[in-house]
Amino acid sequence: MNRDKSGLNCRVAVVAICALLALTVSMERVQAAQRVGASATIRVGEVVGAKQVELKDNSGAKGALVGGAIGLAAGSGKDGKERRKRVGIGAALGAAAGAAKRNPTGMEYSVRAADGTVIVIVTDQMEIRKGDCVAVEESGNRANIRRIAASACEPEAQQVLNDPAVKQEMQEEAAECIAAKEELLAAKTESELAIASRKMEIFCNN
Repeated sequence: MNRDKSGLNCRVAVVAICALLALTVSMERVQAAQRVGASATIRVGEVVGAKQVELKDNSGAKGALVGGAIGLAAGSGKDGKERRKRVGIGAALGAAAGAAKRNPTGMEYSVRAADGTVIVIVTDQMEIRKGDCVAVEESGNRANIRRIAASACEPEAQQVLNDPAVKQEMQEEAAECIAAKEELLAAKTESELAIASRKMEIFCNN
């Protein structure tokens, strides 16, 4: 009887340790994403061009940012190959529950920032429209585009956007999106991939 209890206690302890390790790894990923998000470059501007394009692995117009989920497939060397192998363009496009499209399509957006420069971003995010006011978040070789209040693109809004509290809020939003993408990248099962994809939709798209 004591042996049975001892064996049970041992199994419970192993499960608890595994759960603790998984939680620790998860927290480390979130904290790392928060640090990256805190240093993300965020530019606000109006969408002046929007056209549908065919998406391929590492697709994008020359000089364009690669956003949305397809940015997860970007990379070079062994690390890039491993990411493409694990995620794949079909999964990155949210096709975890079904067959990946043979020729998936996305959007190429041109965004005119407040300083007059034009940012081009290729993404699987389809909800943005010409004339929308957006925030383009760039961190390393990844990017994201999200709709924000139209008033943020008005000239009078620049002072507000430079307010430290507003900047911090925007950085936190960028960090949440980065953390969601990291979770998608780490997903190993269809169930995990589906949950991570939903989180990315919530935290990266507006």
